[in-house]
Amino acid sequence: MKLKLVIGLLAITCSLALAVESPVQVIQKKDKDLQTLIKKSNLSAKEKDRIKTLLSDVFDFSLLAEKSLPTKTWKDLNDESRKTFTSEFQRMVRNSSAKKLEMYRSDSTRYEEPKMKKTDDCRLVSHVWYKGKETVIEYRMNLVNGQWKAWDLIIDDLSTARNYKEQFGKILETKTFAELVEIIRKKADQTE
Repeated sequence: MKLKLVIGLLAITCSLALAVESPVQVIQKKDKDLQTLIKKSNLSAKEKDRIKTLLSDVFDFSLLAEKSLPTKTWKDLNDESRKTFTSEFQRMVRNSSAKKLEMYRSDSTRYEEPKMKKTDDCRLVSHVWYKGKETVIEYRMNLVNGQWKAWDLIIDDLSTARNYKEQFGKILETKTFAELVEIIRKKADQTE
């Protein structure tokens, strides 16, 4: 009886381990869905929401939000302030990304083998061609609750997280954290 239980648990564990998609599979699937949607010239509100969802599903906004603030600022925040910042930051990134659909268009994409730092941390490099021009995109990804999520995008050597960190750091030199959150909230509202 115990042997059957152990074998059953082992089988379930193995099938769950195999069910985790690779980083390449995650990005390829989202990209395929995105390319299908953005081929249309006039998108319905539902299709625009689907694009926002696709883009959001790729990111680990908790970690991206943390990496987008100066380290001391993040450490000094209480849980409620972190949640508020992360929520407004996610809205801003999601809305502004959905407005810039041209940057997601591609004629073809080639993915390199992911470089695994640990079993739950990798870098995935893709080469995207559109109208004869190549763009190199590096996804820095973590395994979060059984799904690969990007916490940074490096597009032609420009880090999204580092860019936000520099911008927000400059703002925080003259403004309070609450004022920064309000700036982000307004930007999210403008791009909605």
